[in-house]
Amino acid sequence: MKITAIAVANQKGGEGKTTTAINLAYGLARRKHMTLLVDLDPQANTTGIFAHPDQLEKSLYDVFVGRARLSEILLQTPDPMLKVAPARISLAEFEALHNNVDAPFVMRDAIQTLSGFEFIVMDSPPSLALLTINALAAATHVIIPTQPEKFSIDGMKALQATINSIKNRINPNLQILGALITQMKSKTVLTKTILPVISQFFPVFDQTVSDGVAVGESHLARKSIYEYAPDSKQAKEYTDFITEMLRELKK
Repeated sequence: MKITAIAVANQKGGEGKTTTAINLAYGLARRKHMTLLVDLDPQANTTGIFAHPDQLEKSLYDVFVGRARLSEILLQTPDPMLKVAPARISLAEFEALHNNVDAPFVMRDAIQTLSGFEFIVMDSPPSLALLTINALAAATHVIIPTQPEKFSIDGMKALQATINSIKNRINPNLQILGALITQMKSKTVLTKTILPVISQFFPVFDQTVSDGVAVGESHLARKSIYEYAPDSKQAKEYTDFITEMLRELKK
């Protein structure tokens, strides 16, 4: 089975990476695609939806330092089609202490040992450092969640340069699926001005995800938007986004 590995990346925090990764993975699982959600962020916010990071016996850190295989650390979620590769704060130690030539390829090599998954969704940290590079080196595709605000586009050039560098030096097959506009407010003048700017750096998905309390409340409830508020506007928007993404993957 060919695996589609999607890195959800943006070096700026607060852009909706974790929310997008969780709901993308859940949404794919709901469509009966066997999916793995990988938490590459030492903050472990994705992991916290499913488990208490401090209570884990094994995590991605054990994979990164060679103490465990990826298949040995996976957690089963309430959805039988979705598993999680959890993180702990110790993952930050790998980024701080390991800079050998193989360090950018740990995630890629770990994924190659897996079987049975159709999709892998990787939540990356808010930086362009080693863990994000691991996600991009392992990915077949990348999605960039971003808000339609000035400060959100300030780092687009750096992110574009990093992705291009990864494509040129490490992962020539990496494809940019596009930028997903999150926390979308009404179509203000600012929004209409900034969207064309974002499209100068990356293709932009037609579907956007609107601002709303349901997403934040779902995090507090430790649930996906589909479990917490299945009839919410944001649940429908993520569903439509996944439909658009799957259509792009078939092109």
